Formats: sequence, structure tokens, C-alpha cells
Amino acid sequence: MIDARAEIDDLVAFRGRGPGTDAERRAAEHLRRRLTDLGREATVEPTSIRPSWAIAHTGYALIGVVASIAAIGAPLAGAILAGIALLAAVTDLGGRFHLGRRLTGRRASQNVLSTEHGRHAGTLVLIAHYDVARSGVAFGRLAERRAALGRRLGRTIGPFEPLVWALAVVLACAILRAVGADVLAVALVQFVATVALIVAIPLLVDVALSEFVPGASDNASGVATVLRLAERYGGDLEHFDVWVLLTGGEEALADGMREWLRRHRRELDPASTVFVNVDTVGSGTVRYARRIGPLVTAALHPRLVELCDQIVADDADESRYGARPIVVRSIDDSLAARRAGFPAVSISCRGALDHPANLHQQTDTPDHVDPDALDRAFGFCSELIELIDERIGPDVDDRRDRERVAGGQ
Repeated sequence: MIDARAEIDDLVAFRGRGPGTDAERRAAEHLRRRLTDLGREATVEPTSIRPSWAIAHTGYALIGVVASIAAIGAPLAGAILAGIALLAAVTDLGGRFHLGRRLTGRRASQNVLSTEHGRHAGTLVLIAHYDVARSGVAFGRLAERRAALGRRLGRTIGPFEPLVWALAVVLACAILRAVGADVLAVALVQFVATVALIVAIPLLVDVALSEFVPGASDNASGVATVLRLAERYGGDLEHFDVWVLLTGGEEALADGMREWLRRHRRELDPASTVFVNVDTVGSGTVRYARRIGPLVTAALHPRLVELCDQIVADDADESRYGARPIVVRSIDDSLAARRAGFPAVSISCRGALDHPANLHQQTDTPDHVDPDALDRAFGFCSELIELIDERIGPDVDDRRDRERVAGGQ
């Protein structure tokens, strides 16, 4: 039987398992063996990623500062530079094209995949990333203050939004200068945006130079929970085969998941495949994302969100999970699956400000993992899986039967 705390300790022992590192590779092999111990077939699939997003975003901020200075004397040149930086940042975060990160080089990574090929019409893919992030000043009290500000404003503020909005403001001010609107208000707004970019540069450099965190909650806790779920539901569902996908490169803006989808998406039918992502469940109460994205958020699958809502309704006094929906303004593996056209939902555990404790900090150690949070996440995901099988599974079977009848005709 899976011991979640022991699994977390074992994975944290692979220190420095950042995306594209040798420690990440060794951790992947360890997880392959653990899945084999559960009686499942498992393989390690090599891939390649671009993990140096902090260096690339430092470049975007630098170009933005240069663009702002240039816009004072040459507004058109400043607008062009700001436009390039903004486009590079947006496309990088969108994951479809790496304009800036192409200059930072690729690193070898890998995903761990365990499949079932039974009689079932549907495929339920349980996801958790096993790599870890770098630390940095930006992820400590600054992140908590950003979460507190977002609570006051009634809108979550994503970690990448200040940089992107500052670039957009510099671009707008340069355009205004180019058309002759060189007024004091434009200068003041441009100054504020430029200061934001200047502040962003040392913060991003600090991230790029920081050590990798232990990653007990983010995301050894998610891996341990997925292993428990695979042990409990593997071969046991009525309508779905249970796959386990443990991704590397998630902290490289979900590069590992996107590469896996490029390889496997044609093997999977969006009408009969469901992705459940478990990420950072080591502290707090349960949250499920209804929308996710670093800039423009994408709606996660409405039917899956409705099932999560039902679990919350059944837990009226919040005594079991304390669950509620949130908007996540960052990037995780469920976003890549959703953008690829698959039903997906993401489950995490968070505190009162909907901010994960010890996120990307050296304090993200096993002794800060709350066993009650692990049990809450496992219980919530268990109910969700059973509802997926009960409510969505029959529709998947009916569709397969109709296709068989049509094929026979």
C-alpha cells in the first residue's frame, strides 16, 4: 500500500531535480520502478525542453527598458522594440512558439508514462509533475503580498502579468508619442511602466541564478497522491482505463506536457479521454481550477468543473475538503491538455489567500507537508474519479457502441 509521506521523502531525496537536470532523469527512473512495483507497465519517454524561461524574460524586460528610453527621442523605434518584446513574452507564455527561449538552448528531459489497454472505452489520465522550480525573492513575501492585493481587488494577479502589462504600456506610450501625443500624462505612465521593468530585471536574474527547491509540496505531494489513486483505481473503473503521466519539465512552463501531447495526442480521442492534474497538495484545503492561464485564462472543462461543484455541494459544511473553485493565473499541465482540446481539470491545495504555502521556497520540505492536506486531496480526487466514471463513462460507452454500429453498416 502506498505511503504518501514515504513517497514524498523518496522523491525529495533527488535534490536539484529541476527541468533538464540529471537529478530529474534519476527521479524519473525511480518513479518508473515505483509504478512497476504497483504491477503496472511503465516507460520513461525522453523529450527535450527549454527550461531557461527566467533568462528569456530578463531579456524581454531589458528590451522593454531600452524601448522606453528610445521612445523619448525616436518613438517609432521604441514602439518596434516594445512590440517585439511584448510579442516574445506573450507567445512564450502561450507555449505555441518560443521566440526568446529559442536563444537559450534545449535540454534533455523525460516523462514517465504508465498505460492500461483494457476493455474500456474511455481513458482517464492522472497527471503530476515531478520536477522542481528554482527559488528566488519573487516567490517569497512578494508573492504573498501579490496574493493579498489580488484578494482586495477581487482578481488574482498572475506572476507574469506585471511584466507583460508593463511592456504593453511602454508600447502604447511609444505609439502615442509617435502620433504626437507627447504630453505629461503619457510621460508619467511610461515612467511607471519603465520602473516596473527595471525592478523585474534583478528579480528574474535572481530566479535564474537561484538553487532548485526541495519540492515536497510542489510537487512530490501531487506525485504521491497520483500513485495512491493509481493503486486504488487502476483496473477498477467500469468505463475508463487509468493512465499515469508523471511529467518532467513542468517548471519549464509545462514544456514536458506539451511535448508529450505532440507525441500522443493523435492516439487519444478528446471525446473519451479525461485529464486530471494534481499539483501542490501538501498544505491547505482543496481548490479546483475553473479557469487557468498566465494572461488570458482558458476555461477548464465545464462538465468536470460541475462534478467538482457537486462534491462541494455534498460537503455543505466544508468539513471534509474545504474545497472551492479558483482562477489560476499561471501555467500547469492541465492548461496544455485543455489547449490541445482535451477535457481537463486541475486540483491543488491552498491557504486562505488561495496561495500555496512555501511555493518555490527552500522551506518546501517534507516536514512542512500536512498529512491532512494529503488526505483531503486524495479524498476529493477519489470522489471526482468515481463521478467521472459514473456520470461521463456511460456516455463514452454509448458513443463507442454507436461508432461500432455505424462501422458495421
